[in-house]
Amino acid sequence: MIKHKEILNFLENEGLEEIDEIEYNKDIFVYNFFYTFDEAEIEAAKEYANENCDAESTEDEWNEEFYLPYLTDIAADNVRDIVDDICEEFGLFGEFVAYEMDMGSSERCEFTVVFAKEGIEFDIDEIMEKLEL
Repeated sequence: MIKHKEILNFLENEGLEEIDEIEYNKDIFVYNFFYTFDEAEIEAAKEYANENCDAESTEDEWNEEFYLPYLTDIAADNVRDIVDDICEEFGLFGEFVAYEMDMGSSERCEFTVVFAKEGIEFDIDEIMEKLEL
């Protein structure tokens, strides 16, 4: 049986915010949450964008081609580590999806993660479509 409360506590202890549990079925469980960037991550993204964006680029290009993708990569790497740790600790299989960021919400990145018992197959896109996520 999936230990929902323990997984929720694990996610909370990792600093993820606004965690919503979304029941799907007894073998598959879905969580939606936000990864909030710390100041060091934001500064690193700005530095990366400044170093890699040429002088002729517009502000939109700076944001959309360098700054936001860098932040998304940071968040995805950290969430991947968290999901891997949960899978290892609880004997689960997990997949996640990061939602596209925009400048209006660049301080955090939204994710949906799906966990299932090992051996249970699922299609994360199909689950998200059924749940209208």
